[in-house]
Amino acid sequence: MASPSPARRGPYAKTAERRAEIITSATAIFSAHGYRGGSLRQIAAQLGLSLTTVMHHFPTKVSLLAAVLEQEDAADAGFADRARRDGVVPTIVGVVRRNLGRRELVRMFSIVSAEATYPGHEAHEWLQHRYATVTADYAALIAHDRALGRIHPESDDDTALAGLIITGWEGSQIRWLADDTDPVAAMHLLLTTLLRPSPPEGAGARDSTA
Repeated sequence: MASPSPARRGPYAKTAERRAEIITSATAIFSAHGYRGGSLRQIAAQLGLSLTTVMHHFPTKVSLLAAVLEQEDAADAGFADRARRDGVVPTIVGVVRRNLGRRELVRMFSIVSAEATYPGHEAHEWLQHRYATVTADYAALIAHDRALGRIHPESDDDTALAGLIITGWEGSQIRWLADDTDPVAAMHLLLTTLLRPSPPEGAGARDSTA
């Protein structure tokens, strides 16, 4: 029997691969120069492509920025399910630890977020929507853990607690980018102080027999 011919990559696979390369390059350029300082021409030069080729996939810089930010959001798919299963504290600490291997993306996100605080910025509405959505999601996860007895925060304002966690998380990332302050240790301290999680099962029994 003749062996089957190897499958050929179709145009869709090649297009998806090219788009991914452009997004990766854009992340690096925006990390180094900010959104306003970076350009489609710089991205094309980094990849050895023509500007026309880049614009075939992303006609404007705004459309490319949207794709970069959407990729960042997609990286956290399943976050809420993990948090409901394992608890909000270990899940957030796990994401912070994972981000240690994504320094360039974290830098890009921090720079673009700072720039997008300006009302006229192309990503301003995205930033406002992101904060509103993430705050509501985290507040729901805090309420879920509270109901299960996993955490015992002194405050009963879940929205305020969620806002403090988001602010502390972004601040710890900036310190890490600036001077390598450990963001995992910082977030663990912040979360345990704010949310006061229950000790692991069996910890009390071990302590009492020490």
